[in-house]
Amino acid sequence: MKNILAPLFIVIVMMATFGGPINAQNKANKAEVAFAAFLAAVDSGQIALQNGKPEAFKSVWSRGDDITLSGGFGGTVEKGWTAVSKRLDWVAVSFSKGKNTIERIVTNQNGSLGYVVQLEHISFVVPETGKTATRDYRVTMIFRRETAGWRIVHRQADSQMTKQAPQ
Repeated sequence: MKNILAPLFIVIVMMATFGGPINAQNKANKAEVAFAAFLAAVDSGQIALQNGKPEAFKSVWSRGDDITLSGGFGGTVEKGWTAVSKRLDWVAVSFSKGKNTIERIVTNQNGSLGYVVQLEHISFVVPETGKTATRDYRVTMIFRRETAGWRIVHRQADSQMTKQAPQ
């Protein structure tokens, strides 16, 4: 019996010490939990943005010169933190009393990159007119794990929800 237990004990100790399957699973679970917490912060930041407060949403963005935003209101693709930050400030003043529903289609993260594809259904009040408005977007966001944690590096949103044949 000792001949069987001693090698088994050594294998278990080595797996725990040197990152065997048990340790690898724990790391994967921690990574998934951290990514889910980040996505919750993104969602919370979007609600704040849709209520005229851009700070929380801006806080989950990378500050790099390589980040991009192709926003749901159209226009040019913003590149770099300065341009993206200004665009998010502009978006925030376009919303008030916002609510949204997010339908996640795919989320994935592996190592230092992650992404999400989702549908967003937004209802809000236009501050200038006081009128209620709605928007439906197809959204893709790309994330990068940086020293401070996960950050958005690209967001693309469009309202082309209806399939159309080429003409």
